[in-house]
Amino acid sequence: MKYRGFEIPENTSVVTSSYVVDEMMPIVYVSHEYDEEEGDVWQFHCGNGDFDMSKMLLVSLGNILSIDSSLSEVSDLPVDSVARRSYVGDKWTYSTE
Repeated sequence: MKYRGFEIPENTSVVTSSYVVDEMMPIVYVSHEYDEEEGDVWQFHCGNGDFDMSKMLLVSLGNILSIDSSLSEVSDLPVDSVARRSYVGDKWTYSTE
């Protein structure tokens, strides 16, 4: 089932941080990985480099898209890739890491 271009349902858990949810920092870094146990793993971050587990949160895809609907632009991000932009509204660039 697709949701706003993503190949996962709206209620699928995605990873983000308290910086995005509580402090409303803009999402400028997205990663898409595949885990044999979890399946598709999407992460949406502010790009400050702080991935401390105490800051990480699980939210639904629907919730993250309600924070920033422009994230549907990266719904085609391939597995094992990341998307970056400098600011909301900037063009996304894809790369592998």
